[in-house]
Formats: sequence, structure tokens, C-alpha cells
Amino acid sequence: MRMKNKSTDDKLKHLKDQLERKEAMTMHTKLSAIEIGENSLAKGVIGISGKEIKVDSKFFLSLATMLKMNQSLSKEMIKNEDGKLAGKMMMALKSYRSATEKGSGNEILLIGNPDTKRIVDVMKPERYRRLTNSSIYNVTERILNTNSQLDIETVELDRTGNLSINMLNANTVGFPAMGKDEFFKFGFSIIQTSKDTLAETYNQRLVCTNGMRSSLGSGAIGGSSNSALSFTEKIKLNGHGVEDIAIFLKQIEAMNKAKFVPAAFENTLHAAINTKASLIEVQQALNLAHDKVEKNEDPALVSAYLAKINRDYFPGYDDTIQRIVKAGQDPMKLNDRHRSFIKTGQSVWDVVNSLTYLGSNPTGIVFKNEHELKVKAGHLFGKGTTDGYDLQFAKYAAM
Repeated sequence: MRMKNKSTDDKLKHLKDQLERKEAMTMHTKLSAIEIGENSLAKGVIGISGKEIKVDSKFFLSLATMLKMNQSLSKEMIKNEDGKLAGKMMMALKSYRSATEKGSGNEILLIGNPDTKRIVDVMKPERYRRLTNSSIYNVTERILNTNSQLDIETVELDRTGNLSINMLNANTVGFPAMGKDEFFKFGFSIIQTSKDTLAETYNQRLVCTNGMRSSLGSGAIGGSSNSALSFTEKIKLNGHGVEDIAIFLKQIEAMNKAKFVPAAFENTLHAAINTKASLIEVQQALNLAHDKVEKNEDPALVSAYLAKINRDYFPGYDDTIQRIVKAGQDPMKLNDRHRSFIKTGQSVWDVVNSLTYLGSNPTGIVFKNEHELKVKAGHLFGKGTTDGYDLQFAKYAAM
């Protein structure tokens, strides 16, 4: 049984209240019952047995994927002509699938957002491996009760209904080779998407200043599919049964035995600190931060936010663009491949930390989804264990 932690107990109580209000809505129907008209994509609606239903902008891409349409072609068709051509293609494929997949093969599951009252996803019923919110609460409570060193750091719930419960081990871990004042706390996140419940590694970077340890940001480590920075390739529920949940909890326990520190973390950290970020790595992080700024604010404020992001968090971008211009080159003519060879003044670790800081700390900038910044920071960090950072092996060019 865990020692009482008022902060975590309060967050757990608040979590229960949140989850009770945010349970996803599901509806079983037949694929043949779905109707897509000429203006369905432009209006964001579908028909179900003659009744018009509002859908989220991502719904049609999910439907296209389920109908086995080419994903990149689907994205292009959905953008063009208000999606009229994509709608016709979906209707044709829907009719074909409905005719060839009769009986249970024709059944689909629609997922609705309880806040927006819109359908956000569609899939085959057997693909749905998401625990109910009440079960997620029970699992979280059980994990906390059996792991006394774990506490809830944050609970993040975005507008689409995706949930992340971030937990950290109370113990700090230092890596002396990386700097005497840097420490980390490790843990994991339980994540609810529209269709899955999964866990991925999570950490918090601390810095020691004048004897005080303060957070420099928290975030995912590599993403749930990065086997080098996770404890299994994907800690993911395979169903809703008692046995599935027991396996899920055993995987969490395996993480706990390793104190939630991924084996490859120190080597990846070393590479991230000692590798300069390429122009495209900085640009992609910068573009994401710009994209997540809340655009409903005063236009003058939005401009100030964007300028602050460039100046304070990703200075390597503007500095490098100026250097390219001084060299007589046109930055607009450089494609992503070209930009991956151009060195900036920021390390990969600088870029990762800028994203996690923006996603974790009050900066005066209003974002519409801070969690996404932390997720993408983890993916960038995780590149060091897969293909490598863009300039990680640049020294071999001189061989």
C-alpha cells in the first residue's frame, strides 16, 4: 500500500471526475448504412440510415483507411475540390465492401467525442482495444497503490478526447558524464486514444540551480513503438478481458523493476547533446510549435507568440537562414533533403528541450495542444536509436 501523497490523491480524484464526463461514445452499425453525399466532406457530415450526423475532419481519412484506399492519395483527394472526388471514391468502395463482406464482416464501430458530439473515428469492432474510462481509473489507482514511489505528474486531455496520465518515479537519476547538475525522473504515461489503451515511457528533466532542482520540461521518450527506448516494442492492450489487463499490468511492473529507465537512454542522450540539429530538424520543431499556437487570440498577440518561439526557443532557424542567404543561396529553393545536411547552432538536445519546455511550463504563449509538443520531442529524441539524427554520422563524409 502506498504512502499518502495529497497531490497525487487530489489528481486522482480530479481524474475520476474528468473520466466520468469524458467517456467515449460508441455505435455499432453496418458499413452499408453509411451514406456519403457530394458535399459530405465539405460540410463535415455523413448519413446513417437517412439521418445526418456530424463528423470530425479526421473521420474521412479513417474511413478511407478502413476501405483500403491509398493513404497519401486519400489525403490529396480529400483536400481537392472540397473532397467531392474522394467522396465518390469512398461511396464506390463502400458499396463494393458491403457487397463482398456480408454478415459480421459488414459491421463497423463509430467512435464519438462526448464534448463535440461528432464522430471522430471508424473501425472494425475487433480493432477497438480501448478500456473504458472507469477501467482506466481503476487500473491507474491499482498501479499507484502497488508502486509507492510513483506519483501522478500531470493529466492531459485534448479536444479530441485523447487522454494521457503521466506518472513519475519519485527517485531522481543523474548522468555525470552529461553534466553534474542534470537529473531526470523516469516513469510512464497511460494513453487513451480513440481506439487503443497503451503505455509509453516518460521522463522529466531537472536542473540543479543554487541548490534547487527545477523542472526543465517533461515528455515522452521516443514514442511507444521505439523498442530501444521502451520496455517492450509496444505496451498495448490486445483486448478487454481480465487476462489482457493482467498482461498489461505485468508489463508496467517490468518497467518498474528497471526503475523506468530505458537501457538506451544514456547513449541516446549523449548523441543528442553532441549532435548539431539539422535545419530541417529545427524547422519541423518550429513549425509544430507555430501550428499549436491558439490562433483565436488577438492577431497582434499571435504574432508576438510566434516571434517569441523563434527568438527564445529555436534561434538556430533564423540564424541559419541568414547564413544561407549570406552564402548567396536562396533558402526557398532548398528541399527537405538539402536542409537535412545543413548544420544549425542548436544541438538536437536543445531542440528536444525547447519542445518539452514549451509543452510543460507556463511561457505566456497560449497553445491549443501542448501535449503534442512533448510527444514530438520524444519522437525526435528517439531518432538517435533508429536511423540516427540527420548529422549524427556526418564525420563519415570525410572518410
